[in-house]
Amino acid sequence: MKKEEFLNKLRKRLDVLEEKEVEDILTEYEGYIDEKIEAGSTEEEAVNSFGDVDLLADELLKAYKVKVSKNEDPIGNFANKIVKIIDRLINDLSKKSPKELARFIIEIFVILLLIGLCHIPVSMLVNLGSNVFNILSSPLNRIFYTIWSFVLEFAYAILAIVVFVRVFNYRYLQNVSLEEEPKQKNTKKIKNVKKEGKKEKVVEDVLITNKKSYITSFSEFIIKISVFFLKFLAICILFGVSMYLIGMGIVLAICIYLLIQGVTYFGFYLVMLSLFILGIIFFWLLFNFVLDRKNHGLRLAVSLLISFTLLGVGCGIATLEVAETEFINSPPSDVTIEVMQEELVMNEDTIFIGNISDYVVDNSLENVLVEYRYYPLGNRMATNIHKEDEFVYLDWTLEKLYLRGELLTHFIEDLKEKKVYNYYIEPTIVLTANEKNIEQIKQNRQKYYHNERHYSSCNFVRTYFVEMIKESDDKEDYSVVLSEYGSDGITTVRLDKDVSSDLEVGYYFEFTFKTYQSYIDTDIAHIFLENEVVSVKKTDKTGVNQIQEDSCSIFY
Repeated sequence: MKKEEFLNKLRKRLDVLEEKEVEDILTEYEGYIDEKIEAGSTEEEAVNSFGDVDLLADELLKAYKVKVSKNEDPIGNFANKIVKIIDRLINDLSKKSPKELARFIIEIFVILLLIGLCHIPVSMLVNLGSNVFNILSSPLNRIFYTIWSFVLEFAYAILAIVVFVRVFNYRYLQNVSLEEEPKQKNTKKIKNVKKEGKKEKVVEDVLITNKKSYITSFSEFIIKISVFFLKFLAICILFGVSMYLIGMGIVLAICIYLLIQGVTYFGFYLVMLSLFILGIIFFWLLFNFVLDRKNHGLRLAVSLLISFTLLGVGCGIATLEVAETEFINSPPSDVTIEVMQEELVMNEDTIFIGNISDYVVDNSLENVLVEYRYYPLGNRMATNIHKEDEFVYLDWTLEKLYLRGELLTHFIEDLKEKKVYNYYIEPTIVLTANEKNIEQIKQNRQKYYHNERHYSSCNFVRTYFVEMIKESDDKEDYSVVLSEYGSDGITTVRLDKDVSSDLEVGYYFEFTFKTYQSYIDTDIAHIFLENEVVSVKKTDKTGVNQIQEDSCSIFY
């Protein structure tokens, strides 16, 4: 920028002052520019030593206690600011060596990489929201998930931009040196000009302010950028902790309701309360960290001590309460099963896709009768059978899940008696057909599923020793104590009397299970809990000759 252009721009910005004051200021700066030129600087270098004209004019007006008016065109003002920043950056980069330019590029890359890594917790929170909101019925789950993901992604974008701009401005823009010559010479020049004391001091302060150079070490830069990203990560975590506290608040409300109803699982209630308090403490620590607020060490230590004490006591009591609770892997006998039926026509190539739990032979049928048997937890269950070529997909829908009043009452009464039943949500699918069709269905399914691409239900065998048989409170079940060859431990399981009527104490029995899982656990309790006992057979096989299948042998 030339001297005349600089003085003209400065005159326009100072036109709110009296004409004599404007002329005095312009004379001051014109004399300074002429002195710089005489010392060997170019006209552009002398003018650029003042920095931005607008900033200089604002400082002068503030010194004269004149209110600086904002630009009426915010878009144009913003654009001009961006252009000036780019000009300053390009001017600074043009003076750097190749080594310094390479360092600049690497630092920008590291900043962008760190910003990208900070998206990982955001993605985790988005996926968490997807899993949580899928519990709701459609379309509420889609609406809440869309809002949740938009808020997180938008917050990430805003914070990423703010962090990048702050770091970029701190690291690269404020370090741009506006004057290479010593500060003393400039100050001396202004002091030698015989003007009014106030005006002389004003110009001197402005010159020194514009020549200020911000020099920071690389270690300080790394520390500050690390703090920026740690705060960004803390803000992302705060979203998740907030959802956790909302969820725990709902759980505590349920606990209070159960306690009012007479359900006395005090250990569980203490555990939930302590986890809620720990969540509040964690939230408060992150909140104070983001706002640079100090934490009260003594208060924090006392809160943590109380919370962990409650947690320990609660876990101890809850362990005793769980030991007294009877877990029954079936719904109560007085809960009525509802049935949905559809009749289908099949041929030799028809393949039924779905988790078929049982087959019933009825030679009076020409077609196939599909039954969906379920416990009525909700009122929106419906069959969803559809055909594609030779495939028949035995699907179902449950668009809305809620606990009916009578089932909720039943559940609470069971908890009072320390009993927990397994209320199946998925329906049990049973196919009824004549013997020929049943065999054809099994052959087609076995051919389809018995390969690497597909998997369905299958049978496997495990052998256990019967240590003890006890009567249970439920008249339809036995409590059976079992052990396994080569193991010193024993496990108590519940078996249906119809299946386990031939059991005898002191003998080995082969238990045939039906499973719908691709992985079969080795733990006895898990095997009986997660799979269905099909049959029990006494065996004389001992040691390594016993059948302990790790995979399925027959596919359905």
